[in-house]
Amino acid sequence: MMNIPSAQCKEVAKHALKIFGGDLKVQAFYNDTKSVSVDVLTTLDSVHVGVKSIGTIGLSEIPLFTEDGHEFATRVELCAGALTEEIFWEKAIASVAFYVRRHQRAVMPGDVVVDVLSEYVDHPRMPHVYLTIPFMWNDAFFPELGFSSLRINWLQCISIYEEERVFIEKFGGDAFDDLLSEQEINTLDFNRMPVSLPPFMGD
Repeated sequence: MMNIPSAQCKEVAKHALKIFGGDLKVQAFYNDTKSVSVDVLTTLDSVHVGVKSIGTIGLSEIPLFTEDGHEFATRVELCAGALTEEIFWEKAIASVAFYVRRHQRAVMPGDVVVDVLSEYVDHPRMPHVYLTIPFMWNDAFFPELGFSSLRINWLQCISIYEEERVFIEKFGGDAFDDLLSEQEINTLDFNRMPVSLPPFMGD
């Protein structure tokens, strides 16, 4: 049974739906102990036919903190694009949300949540989830949502290889984003090849 959404959650859902477009479905996902839930919004055929858009609703109700204990300047929601038949993605996004909620550590573009997809796909080629600035919708502009005294921003989740995770750890998310763009990587392809790393960076 889904909880009655707060005013903030309603605004988050409306904001995401305006960006995503398409036909709306909302599901509640629970953590392993059934003690915490997160709602996940999915719209079908919103970017292209056969592609769905996914977003969390309510993660932004949790404050996040920097390493020195100060509250992070923005609250966060997650989003992703995936092929319609890839039913594991909603569960994976919920798992990333539970990870963020559990640690309450500030997350930002360039961060990686490891081994999320291993929970839902047998021996995935790309087990990790990379967080980046949303680029799939609205000409790569996902506007911030201002709500009461809060700022809410979205991070897009894409799947990555272990060697890409190592590259990001060494050289940062900006360098990885540049490679994705330069090599025109289709991040919707769950069977894509890894990015080609420059020889001096792949060591």
